[in-house]
Amino acid sequence: MGNKSWTTPGASRDAQREGKRRAVLQAGARLFNDQGYEQTSLEEIATALNITKRTIYYYVDSKEDILFGCHLLGLEFLGETMAQSQDQSLPVMERIALLIRGYCAWVSTDFGATIAMVREQSLSADRRTALRASKAEVDFQLRSLISEGIAESSLRPCDPRLVAAVVFGALNWIPHWNRVENPVPQEDIAEQYLQLVFQGMVPAQS
Repeated sequence: MGNKSWTTPGASRDAQREGKRRAVLQAGARLFNDQGYEQTSLEEIATALNITKRTIYYYVDSKEDILFGCHLLGLEFLGETMAQSQDQSLPVMERIALLIRGYCAWVSTDFGATIAMVREQSLSADRRTALRASKAEVDFQLRSLISEGIAESSLRPCDPRLVAAVVFGALNWIPHWNRVENPVPQEDIAEQYLQLVFQGMVPAQS
């Protein structure tokens, strides 16, 4: 193959296979985000990895399989953020900040950006339904946190659905404008967004 990074010395067969499959997904995600899902071929993904198209089929069944695999890996990362934001021992404001920071970090990765940049219609009906259900969980989590903040008076009364729509709309737009030569660090983006969100939602001090 001529690709030294394709094989990890000393790794088990299962670990080798999983590593290679992840490499296929990573290459696919990067190309999907850079040039579009429809415009990317399996041949281009194989070329990016310095392997043959035939080799790719050992690890995925199709281009759609790569796209859905990217989404699953991205959501796996986001699941850790979701778990942290459900920690009842933390103040609700801190949990909201954890969720927004984590989502910002996630959508700034190749895997996370695929959900924001690639149309759901590129997936089959069953996979599209599964993806929407996972995204709805994140939306529901933020709405719940906002509702909790309103109930304890740490946030102003508002419609949690509208606030969540504004927050995720802004976050999902990040890969559309920040995939440039000198991107704004995602940490800086998250802090700026948090300032805007909380300035509009935290009650004025009397």
